[in-house]
Amino acid sequence: MTTELFNEWLITLNSDMKKEKRHILLFLDNCTVHNNAPPLSNVKLQFFPLNSTSKLQPLDQDIIHNFKTFYRREVVKSVLDNLENQQHVTTISILTALIMIDKAWRAVTPLTIHSCFKKSGFPSPNLVDVDNTLTEFNAEPSLWEALLEQDLTCDDYVLADTDIAVWGAVSDAEIVALDHNNTESDDDESEELTPVTLSEAKVSLNKLSNFFLQNHVDADILQASFVPEKSIDKVRLNTLKKKR
Repeated sequence: MTTELFNEWLITLNSDMKKEKRHILLFLDNCTVHNNAPPLSNVKLQFFPLNSTSKLQPLDQDIIHNFKTFYRREVVKSVLDNLENQQHVTTISILTALIMIDKAWRAVTPLTIHSCFKKSGFPSPNLVDVDNTLTEFNAEPSLWEALLEQDLTCDDYVLADTDIAVWGAVSDAEIVALDHNNTESDDDESEELTPVTLSEAKVSLNKLSNFFLQNHVDADILQASFVPEKSIDKVRLNTLKKKR
């Protein structure tokens, strides 16, 4: 994170709040990138006292930990899928990482977020009174144990980047060097999606539905497969309209 990126996000957030005719209070820690905020009309900034982030910031009360656990579970599942398909894949593309991030964040439940806010001292009659020990840190050790020759425990894996710096001042020379390196690696990081025809998509969806039926999954999961089916049908109709 840099001051420029943070300020751009603040301006966008303020614009969104202005459109929604809302005024909000945003709590921040004393990270240096937060110290030069632009004028804001609908967002008020409130800074935590020094050296209190780990106690007062809800994100640090296990929300981030919870998210990282779900994200790394997705990484492990991806590795296992590649092993089962006898594919030797050592990297994760940006697109795949973004999809994993989206899935991981959606797995963080409102109960977790509410609990962490309450743990940080934000009382509310609307918050559910739950045990401080969250039960949603489902790293699924069985998945981890399926990997061969791992030298870390599942907990060590989840917390591997705990002490890594996520912000700092960058010099002009470092920015130029980063831009040069990114330009050279753009071709390596790009990912082209393999074309999938409508018939292939339909066949794959039917196989998925059969898999659910054969393994007696819950009815609501089976019904959820109707959503992509409607999307496929919509694409088919749009394709037919274009051909006319």
